[in-house]
Amino acid sequence: MTNKQQILLIKPGFHDFSIEHNLLASTPYELIVISNDTDLILYISNPLLVAIITIDTPITKEIIKHTSSSCRVITRLGVGFDIIDIKACFQHNITVCYVPDYGTNEVADHAVALLFAAHRRLSIYHRSIVEKNIWNHEIAGNDLHSLNTLNLGVIGMGRIGSCFANKMRPFVKEIFSYDPIIPSNCTSIDEIFDQCDIISLHLPLTTTNYHLISTDSINRMKRRPILINVSRGGLVDTQAVIQALKNRQLSYAALDVLENEPEIDSELIKLDCIQLTPHAAWYTQESQIALRTKAIQDILRVMNGEQPIYPVPVQN
Repeated sequence: MTNKQQILLIKPGFHDFSIEHNLLASTPYELIVISNDTDLILYISNPLLVAIITIDTPITKEIIKHTSSSCRVITRLGVGFDIIDIKACFQHNITVCYVPDYGTNEVADHAVALLFAAHRRLSIYHRSIVEKNIWNHEIAGNDLHSLNTLNLGVIGMGRIGSCFANKMRPFVKEIFSYDPIIPSNCTSIDEIFDQCDIISLHLPLTTTNYHLISTDSINRMKRRPILINVSRGGLVDTQAVIQALKNRQLSYAALDVLENEPEIDSELIKLDCIQLTPHAAWYTQESQIALRTKAIQDILRVMNGEQPIYPVPVQN
């Protein structure tokens, strides 16, 4: 039995905690890992609790209400922090951190890979061969055009969006970019809907951009674009995309994130013009080490009375 103060890691999805244990070895803190949230209230109300790390488990106002007053910091192990009730945390004097700058190249590279796979209709060819024993290049249709004749639209020009745009610049005709905060070369998202053959999403999920890609926005797209999403599933209305793929308003969708993941809509996976990956854009050994190291280091900064490097941005 130990009386060390506790850092609670909720449903991590990995099984080797040597990174965390090594970072905490010479500190007065120990890592407590729970694989499900059945007894979450019991753990978060423990007076030894000083920090919480969450990946997918929402930290709601109700959860915060039951959290021990000894808890000083909650960290989202990832880029987004939409699953944490920031206001409730601040009201209880809990610092909220995240890790916005890990895996930038990995996610940008994954978006590039999805773009090339979608543009070259790789999943259509693959399915036709392994499922139907059809060996015919024409099965991809008659609307395949050279990549250097196509316009790329990048929505969200933060670290990942700008990295992705730079990687793609040599390959496409022109890049149109839009960001609601960062100055970009489009003043309106409709410029991208009007001009672009490929649209890639690189935004955090907020209450204002939920279902940014909807029936309405798809109806405003003029060029039957390829849609790529490596950001947050909630940016895209899955049902609207399914319908748009069926009626050819979208030519293809390449998605690393889904709004109800890990649940997958059965209608989505029936489509040929879809490329899916399991929220894996961030993943390499290097990015995993960086993510977990930065998360623990920021918790230790808070516990030492220092400013964290990655506090969540001030909420309006």
